[in-house]
Amino acid sequence: MDLEITGRGTTVTQVLRQQAEAGLERIERILGPKSSAKVVLTCEKNRCVVELAIFSVLHDLSAKCEAKVPMHQEAQELAAALAEALNKVESQALKNKKKVVTTRHHPEQNALGSIRLQTDDDIDVNDIDPESKRLGQSKTGIGKAINSVDDGELHDEQTVA
Repeated sequence: MDLEITGRGTTVTQVLRQQAEAGLERIERILGPKSSAKVVLTCEKNRCVVELAIFSVLHDLSAKCEAKVPMHQEAQELAAALAEALNKVESQALKNKKKVVTTRHHPEQNALGSIRLQTDDDIDVNDIDPESKRLGQSKTGIGKAINSVDDGELHDEQTVA
C-alpha cells in the first residue's frame, strides 16, 4: 500500500510513521495491495486532528479524528487520534468487504427464485409463486389484471385500464 504522511504544524516522528504503517498493514490485508493512503496530522492551539483517507479499487474510505491537547503532550494525543482513525477505517473496510462477499454469494432474487438458477424453459409463475394465486383471487385491480391475463383476455403487450 502506498502511504503519504503529511504533518501540518507538527513533525511526523518515526513512532507515528510506524504506527500508521502497522495499522495500514491490517487494512491492506482486507482491501488488497492495490490501494493508497493519505494521512494528514494537524496540530494547532489546543487540538490535534488526524485525517485518514484510503483509496482502493472498489471504494474509498476516510476518517477524521481529533483530540484536545494539554500543553506539551501533542505526540501522545496524535498517537491516540491516529489509532482511533485507523480503527474507524478498518471497521469501514470490513463492512464493505462483507457487503461485497454477501452480494457475490447471495445473488439478486426475483419472483422465480435466484437469477443464477433460472433456465431458458418457460415457467408458469402461478405454479411457483403462491402470492400471485392469492392476488389473482382478490377483487382489486391487480387481481382482475392477473385473472384476465390467465384467462387469455389480455396479451402481455396490452395495458390494463
